[in-house]
This record gives sequence, structure tokens and C-alpha cells, in this order.
Amino acid sequence: MSTRNRLQTPDTTSPSITGDVRDLLGMNTRAASLVAGLFLVSLIAQLVVSVGNGSALLPGITVLVLVALSAVGLLTIPDDPLPVRFVVAVLACVPIGVYVSFIGTPLPPTGPEQTWQFGAITAVATYMCVRGRAGSAWLLQCLVVCATVLWTQLYGDGATQGLALSAATFGPLFMATLFAVTIRPAAASIYQLRKRAVERNAAQVASLAAVAEHDKQMRALNHRVRPMLERITDPTPLTDSERAECLALEAQLRDALRAPILAGHECTAQAAARARGRGVTVVMVDGHGLDDTAAADREYVLGRLACALDTVTGGSIIIRVLPPGRDLVATAVIDPDAGGTESASHATRLEFALP
Repeated sequence: MSTRNRLQTPDTTSPSITGDVRDLLGMNTRAASLVAGLFLVSLIAQLVVSVGNGSALLPGITVLVLVALSAVGLLTIPDDPLPVRFVVAVLACVPIGVYVSFIGTPLPPTGPEQTWQFGAITAVATYMCVRGRAGSAWLLQCLVVCATVLWTQLYGDGATQGLALSAATFGPLFMATLFAVTIRPAAASIYQLRKRAVERNAAQVASLAAVAEHDKQMRALNHRVRPMLERITDPTPLTDSERAECLALEAQLRDALRAPILAGHECTAQAAARARGRGVTVVMVDGHGLDDTAAADREYVLGRLACALDTVTGGSIIIRVLPPGRDLVATAVIDPDAGGTESASHATRLEFALP
């Protein structure tokens, strides 16, 4: 009979409970990846058209790769807000790539596909806002505008032309910033409330399980002890076999209280009963060092303890499962000459570790 109650409670650290805005908006789903893939396909189509109208191919491919890598990071990086190393890499590489891709593009552009980079970078910047890096997103957009201004200043009609081409990109970024300011605190509140609800449910489940386990233990105790208690109340003296049964029952109950993991293991409990049947004094103490070990390792140690019990033919054996965090998990002190003490000169100490 085991007095330790093992409960399977909900994990309050799982992503579905302690998530962030990425989980709330479904950015880590297959649908989000599909949308990102379709967006990249549309950028490829615009790149092909722009190359046909005179833009350089290799710089355009470079920008496309940078945008693709940024999209992968925005969708897959679990940290919230985004890690600094990711933001720094985007700020350092993307504006330079955009500027290089603009060189050689005819001015004024023959169509919106010639400046497809604006839409691509704006999408990256807006999702950086959603992922908690609004300041970095605005800086990225400003750097792209600076790259555009430099391009038109050197190869076009001046800085004003660059501002006119890129000014519209701030509209979506402004809306994304408002969205992030509104949604991110709401997401934190939603997940905090969800975590509290799960913790309350877990506490309720644990309480109900504890009551159920208590009732189960009481029924088992009643089934095992009541017949003997009723027999003891009978005025007829106990027979020798009944006295032996009382002693065995007392030993089993004591083991259940002092060494639940040993008393609850069939092989160990049966080996202890056989040893007591041979007249061996068996003392078992559980320090709970095996409670959190793997099932296979626990079976290995308990099996060896059962073998140790079967080897004792007289005297005493004291088995201790040690507390957690030690190199050894259990010890067995066998004294063939003394009844229940471990100080005799002929005592043997066996040590057990995890395999």
C-alpha cells in the first residue's frame, strides 16, 4: 500500500498556456508559413518583371534572400520580443541590400514592380512591430528611406524624388505599431488569465485525486486489517499461526508507512515477506531518492534490493532508499549475527547506484 500520491497535473509552462502574441495570431502555424511562401512567390514574380525592365538580377536576388530569412526568423524564433542579434542582423544587412538593388534601376521607375523592395521591407518591418521591436522596425524603415534618397540623389532627380517614392511605406508601419501597442498587452493578459485558470484547475484536480487516493488507501487498509481486528476482539486466544499473521501484517503496514516505494513494489515486498518468514529482521526506510527516476532504472534498483533480501538467511537487514541528489540511491546493511542492529563487526554494507 503506497501513501505517496503521484498526480498528473497540467503543465503550466507549455506554449499553449504561457504563449505570446506569435501564438495568439497563429504565426507559428502551417497557414502562416503558407501565406509567407505565397508572399515570397509574389516577390519573385515582381523581381522577374523588374529585371525585364532593366533592374539588376543579382542584387534583387540578394534582397529576396534577406527578406526570406527575415520571414523565417519572424515566424519561427520563439523569443518575444525578438532577440537583439536578429534585429541587428536585419538592420545591418537589409538597407544595404536594398540600396545595392536600386543601383541600375531606371529612374523614374517604369512601374511599381521596379520598387518591389518597398513592399517586401514594409512587411518585415510591420511584423517586427508585432514581435515587440517597434523602434527597430521604424529604424529599419527610415534606413530604407535613406537608401532610397541616396539612390535618387546620385542617380535621379534628387532627394525629394526618393522621399516621394518611399513615403507611402510609413502608413502600414504606423498601423502595425498601433496594432502592436493594442494587441501585445492584450495577449499578455489573455495568457496570464489562461495560466491562472489552468493552475486553479490543476489544484482542484490534485485535491480530488488526493481525496480519491485517501479513500482507496482506507478501503485497502480496511480490507486487510479489519478481519484480524475482529479476530482479536474474539475472547478465544490467538493461535500461533494467527500471531504470525499479525506480525506479518504489522510489518507490512510499517513498510507501507516508512518505505512506500519498496512496499509497493511486488518483487521487493514479496522478498521482504520471504525473508521475515525465514526469521530475518527486515527494516525498510524510504528517503524518496527513487521517486523521480526513470521507470527502468527504478526497476533495476528494486530488483537488486529484492535479490539482496533473498540472500539473507538470518540476522537482520536494513534497507534504505537514500534522499535525492546523491551518488548512491540505496543501501542494504546485512548483519547475520544481530537482530536489527547494524553495528556488529560482521555487518556487510551493500551500495546501489543507478545503472
